[in-house]
Amino acid sequence: MADTPLERIASKWWVPALIGVLSVAVGILALAYQGITLLALGLIFGINILVYGMFALMAGFEPGAPPSHAVLRTVIGIVAILAGLVLIVRPGASVMVLVIAVGFWFVLTGVADLMRGITQPGQRFLSIALGVVSIAAGVIILGDPDIGLRTLAILAGILFIVRGVFEMAVGWELRRIHAA
Repeated sequence: MADTPLERIASKWWVPALIGVLSVAVGILALAYQGITLLALGLIFGINILVYGMFALMAGFEPGAPPSHAVLRTVIGIVAILAGLVLIVRPGASVMVLVIAVGFWFVLTGVADLMRGITQPGQRFLSIALGVVSIAAGVIILGDPDIGLRTLAILAGILFIVRGVFEMAVGWELRRIHAA
């Protein structure tokens, strides 16, 4: 039985590892099919963000989580689930909706990762780096919402891969902590 918050988190090492694998897969698809239609791109991002939102929402209700983390993860989970559902239900509604949803998702998850890196022991560097990369991605996307779909696909693909690699690294580090 896990005694400390870090041990409880480490026992679920597979969650960030799985999210990382999914993010890398989405990034590769976005780069491989840059000419992809808005419908398919919206569906891919929508599914990825929906899955992330479900895991973030579950993390918000994790027993023993600090209240600030629980509230932030719950809010991020709800926003990500809603954004994912919008992208799945209406993926072709507007390029702007897609750009804004992806931009806000990157900013919100980046803030959560920064908070985790600053306040929790272990994997601080990875969490802070992941937070900075995600916030930068969100700011870039939100800063120029008129970027074309192909540019969005390339930028989002690269950033999903980078984020996925960091998430997998966090998962493997938690696995190491859990095994110790």
